[in-house]
Amino acid sequence: PAPVTPATPPATPPAHPTGDTPVHRPRITVGDDTCTIAGFTNTHVQAAVDRLAWLGGGTVELSPGTFHMADSLHLRTGVRVVGQGDATVLRKNPMKQARITSFLGYGHHDVIVDQPDLFELGEGVLLGDAKAGGFYQGVGTLVARQGATWLIDRPHPHDFRQESDAFVKTLFAVVSAVDVTDAGVERLAIDGNPEQNETMNGCRGAGFFAHRAHRIIARDVTVRRFNGEGFGFQTCDATELDRCLAEDCSGNGFHPGSGSTRFHIHHCTARRCGASGLFYCLAVRHGVLEDCTFEHNAGHGVSIGERDTDHINRRLVIRHNGGAGVYLRPGDAATAAHRNTITQCTIGHNAADKGEAEIVLQGAADGVRLIENVIRRQAGKPGVLVKADMPAFEQRGNEIEPGGEGAVVDERRL
Repeated sequence: PAPVTPATPPATPPAHPTGDTPVHRPRITVGDDTCTIAGFTNTHVQAAVDRLAWLGGGTVELSPGTFHMADSLHLRTGVRVVGQGDATVLRKNPMKQARITSFLGYGHHDVIVDQPDLFELGEGVLLGDAKAGGFYQGVGTLVARQGATWLIDRPHPHDFRQESDAFVKTLFAVVSAVDVTDAGVERLAIDGNPEQNETMNGCRGAGFFAHRAHRIIARDVTVRRFNGEGFGFQTCDATELDRCLAEDCSGNGFHPGSGSTRFHIHHCTARRCGASGLFYCLAVRHGVLEDCTFEHNAGHGVSIGERDTDHINRRLVIRHNGGAGVYLRPGDAATAAHRNTITQCTIGHNAADKGEAEIVLQGAADGVRLIENVIRRQAGKPGVLVKADMPAFEQRGNEIEPGGEGAVVDERRL
């Protein structure tokens, strides 16, 4: 047949009434009997998320109800998952555990345990032993079984040995964004079911967790009672947490994790968590933390440490925490928390337990700025404690109540 000459596109595309060309993204509903996919498990939700990912993106809408999570909700590039606020709950299933009975090698996928029949296809698991902590623990999903051997979808990051008390447990992040871009979750609650689950390592999971991800958003998400961190992200860029709540979690409320950059956490709250309200991890840089509340946490309100540099912390309310309101962790010039600004914050009645002061400045941290904060001292504790190794820092416009003796204790002058 004769070749077909393609039509020449117009020089100027036709204008949409708003001035923009509309983009129609597909939508799938999941949950009750009125939905596209009827069902209340992670498998039902994941089917919708994966379908939209293959279509190039879209929105999964969850109905009110409790979704039972045997594995993470794995976010995919270009897909948003939206619930109905606190009426939509993702609840973690009870934990199962077994002993690893054979040497599992680095980079392998086999999982050999003493009770293979205990587990089911599609469950999320954590692998570890007495020598494996942090990122050396493994996570993944059980994707196949060959006799007594299970197979996991991710390679082992460590050699797991039976003589080191190696284990498999069904512990996982309830919402997980790993190696994805432009994805998000909105308007739902996560229940960690702590009565039936042990604590999960914060390098490998949290109620909401992201790893090696770009432009991930959690908006109006509540994490309650998770045994571990409420919200954590590791080695991520441009993460946004907006109007999120971490409540009664056993670890930190918020954990901007190792090597993450350019986060924006705003209008968020951490309350009654077992560690700090917000813990800056290793080499977290160029973040904006603003308009947040950290209260009644067992640790510090905000803890800033090793190579956590170039952050703006402003308009925070930090009160009634067991540790300091703001705590700069110790470090030499190579590891200190340089160029951090704490401004326009209300910091008061912290250091109720192990904290030394409302604000503790220490380490060889250059470029620290303490500007226009209102500091209400815990009885018998300084408003600002400056340790002997702290270099010069900028301080102006701060109001400390009560003032006078002990309001600022500067150990450099002793």
